[in-house]
Amino acid sequence: MEGQVRAFITDLESQSAYSPNTCLAYDNDLHRFVDHLQKTLKRPPDLADFNPRQVAGFLQMERLAGRRPSTLLRRQASFRRFARFLRQQYPERTISFEPNFDFYDLVEAQVEPLPKMQVLSPAQVNTLYATLEASQSPRARRDQAILALLLESGLTVAALTDLNLKHIDQSGKKLGLHTKTGADIWIPLGKAAGAIQRYLREGRLELNYLPDEPALFISQTGRRMSRQGVWQVLRQWGHRAGLPATLSPRLVRHTAALRMAKAGRSLDEIQTLLGHTTPLSTQALLRRLSAAQGE
Repeated sequence: MEGQVRAFITDLESQSAYSPNTCLAYDNDLHRFVDHLQKTLKRPPDLADFNPRQVAGFLQMERLAGRRPSTLLRRQASFRRFARFLRQQYPERTISFEPNFDFYDLVEAQVEPLPKMQVLSPAQVNTLYATLEASQSPRARRDQAILALLLESGLTVAALTDLNLKHIDQSGKKLGLHTKTGADIWIPLGKAAGAIQRYLREGRLELNYLPDEPALFISQTGRRMSRQGVWQVLRQWGHRAGLPATLSPRLVRHTAALRMAKAGRSLDEIQTLLGHTTPLSTQALLRRLSAAQGE
């Protein structure tokens, strides 16, 4: 199986979609598995040894060794991508499971499940918006725009606080972003457009007494909001809305990812907005979020 692993990594390295760090992670995951098989089988493993039972046993051993859930999830994604490669390279062979076999789900079912992820329900989102709407303060208009943008895009807090006025187009319906690939793109603001336009009309002008401040979202001091400031306003509004869980950027981001998937946005678009290096990370997140909803 060593030869197939080398061929797989070489194939990944030839594709621009996979960074050197991603290829290195795949290489590490698969070689750890090959080494595990070598020790347990007392012989060099062959392709027939790449099967659900062996993989599940390996992941169970990794879990008992104290590997983090994120590491186990990444290893599963590596094995799933390797299985897809093998089917493409050896269509005439049986790779120990059927072509339509959901490899990821079987492995996930045989190891201890990761902690259930939380997302906001549509009713909770509506409650949050109603709570914000009930306040007439400029800060409420700003915070409403922040929540709407986070729910629409899934941006990290760091990306949100880095935004400037110039990143909103003149119509107020598009947002300019600098992606990890180095490309500048414009994305539609969707349902967040109205909240942002209202904030620019009714909130920002009252908060900002420093006309040279370029930041889109500013604090009561008139300067760019900090990450801690965004955390605080989310937590405060979640408490005022009576949410059972603390309203955190992570909770909002996960809710946004699930909402984007349900709205039919492409995997590539969701990956770009979430800032994931590979689509595998996005797929893994969406699987866990769907499972949290019982879907």
